[in-house]
Amino acid sequence: MTSERIVLLSILTACIYATTIFAESGVFLLPFGLFKPALFLIASILVIVNKRFGWQEIMLLLATFSLALSSHVLIQIVVPHHTLMVRKDGIETFTTFALLAFTLLFFVWQVLIAWKDRTQFRWLQIINGLVMLACLWMNLHLWIIVPTIMWLLSVFLSRNENSLHKSFAGLYGFFIISCWVSGVFFGADAILQNL
Repeated sequence: MTSERIVLLSILTACIYATTIFAESGVFLLPFGLFKPALFLIASILVIVNKRFGWQEIMLLLATFSLALSSHVLIQIVVPHHTLMVRKDGIETFTTFALLAFTLLFFVWQVLIAWKDRTQFRWLQIINGLVMLACLWMNLHLWIIVPTIMWLLSVFLSRNENSLHKSFAGLYGFFIISCWVSGVFFGADAILQNL
């Protein structure tokens, strides 16, 4: 039950932050700039609280760490402004490779949690994870909502998944769905500037 509460508090915090941005600028935009590093922080907290350190958890931490490395906001905080201007192309290449590493590691995590599932939902999880990966790689961001919802349903309907993985799947689903909704209403450029 602890994992669900951590994720619920994280989602509520993100919504409160988005509401304050809405009050200031009139735009209700999720996710905000530090959402990628926040996913790594939340994944780390979930692993520590649940005291689970298997391959699934290692892949989850590696995936969210590489996602945090692809955050433009985090790079602007860490890298001095002068270096950021001089090495702009190199930093863009680094963030692109970090995002590519995230997609691969996240897919491996999806396969690992699906492989441990002994129900009929195993293959649905793997197929939907593969379709999510294909949508990301082929820039079909408008269509990623369908395999994401199907993947979430197959994870939540499975009785064999532990609460850590179900909770993080729900948080990642919130991340994708909020990006998708914000992109539809405010444009993809608003999302990309924030991430």
